[in-house]
Amino acid sequence: MPSTQSKNGALLLGAGAMLAAPWAFSTPAARAQQDLQQREMGVGLRGTTGVNYSAEAGRQAQSSWSSLGAAAMCAGAVGLATSRRASAAARRAEGDEGYGASHTSFYTDAVAKDKYDTLEEVLAKSLKDDKLKGMVNELLDACVKITEALRVNLVTVNDSSNTFGDTQLTVDVIADDLLWDLAKSSKLVCEASSEEEPEIVKTNPDGQFVLCWDPLDGSSIVDNNWAVGTIVGIWDKSTGLLGATGRDQVMSLVTLYGPRTTVFMTLDDGVYEFTLGPGNQWICSRDKIQIKKDCKIFAPANMRAAQEVDGYAKLIDHYMTNKYTLRYSGGLVPDVCQQFTKQQGVFTNPTSKASPAKLRLAFEAAPFGRLVEMAGGKTSDGVTGKSVLDMKIEAVDQRTALAIGSANEVDRFNDSVLSLVGA
Repeated sequence: MPSTQSKNGALLLGAGAMLAAPWAFSTPAARAQQDLQQREMGVGLRGTTGVNYSAEAGRQAQSSWSSLGAAAMCAGAVGLATSRRASAAARRAEGDEGYGASHTSFYTDAVAKDKYDTLEEVLAKSLKDDKLKGMVNELLDACVKITEALRVNLVTVNDSSNTFGDTQLTVDVIADDLLWDLAKSSKLVCEASSEEEPEIVKTNPDGQFVLCWDPLDGSSIVDNNWAVGTIVGIWDKSTGLLGATGRDQVMSLVTLYGPRTTVFMTLDDGVYEFTLGPGNQWICSRDKIQIKKDCKIFAPANMRAAQEVDGYAKLIDHYMTNKYTLRYSGGLVPDVCQQFTKQQGVFTNPTSKASPAKLRLAFEAAPFGRLVEMAGGKTSDGVTGKSVLDMKIEAVDQRTALAIGSANEVDRFNDSVLSLVGA
């Protein structure tokens, strides 16, 4: 039998729903009249336009009946929440083994703000180099176009292949073309290289920066409609790319295309997340991100190597035995970017004779390495245990193993795996 609290909560919630949305319980003619009245009163779609998502804007758009309905719904929600807490306590008391099955999940603790800073406001405070500001704006404009292309184009095989003989998808080509359009037309770019065609192309001799990008990382999962991303490393022309290291980057940024489009970038004072909002305007959704030293989230790539490298097999067993949470999609961008949103995590991709490392240093490992280390995390080159940012880039298509994320877990990887890599 439902408790009295549960009944009361349901009644209050039902009453709140009727008050907050009376059109749901009225005739079509009445709903049309109510809709007309709302338009005359200036009540539009939920939310506000622009980037100031303040509660005040919403309150100004509400009528008296919606306030009453909201109050009733809140009261109903409180009643239901109280009932659920009581039921949960009862299950715990009964020793229900199924209780708390979601304890291995890591939900956001982000609290909504009254106002979010715009991209321009943040760059004005946290990026001194005016040329880099211009470069950021040009890159993010390209990422907006890639977002739109992903929304409207089917994932199909393209007629061409890249320099490695890999079949290209239409969305790969579209994303790559958009970034090449940027590089060749920008006054800021002197050289550029794409993971699809790993050779350095001279663009504007008066430009300041060398761009390296993976246009759409995650081609093997994009047809599933899973999250994919764009990875960009930016070097100054004074160092160039070949002979430089990841530490020579002046900036790196990664764009994640999922239900929302977000971008993580390194600024003068830390790592920031920006979210693409209404009107294709970017707002700062996280600032000065920090990755904790310890974690309970693991993303194990190249698990085939565990058949040869005993240390990797034992490391994965450690994660499972100690009830770490597996969060792995097979896409480098979402699998590493979760470290910024969850503020913890480790991604591992070792190498072995039969399953050699595939990640590209300039296009993938170095840009992510700058982001993660600037957020307080750590990286390993998967062979010597040193930071991936210290590896000299000797070839455009140079490959590397990688462990990246929470510092203590990267240390665990080094201790567990590297001593046995050659075994």
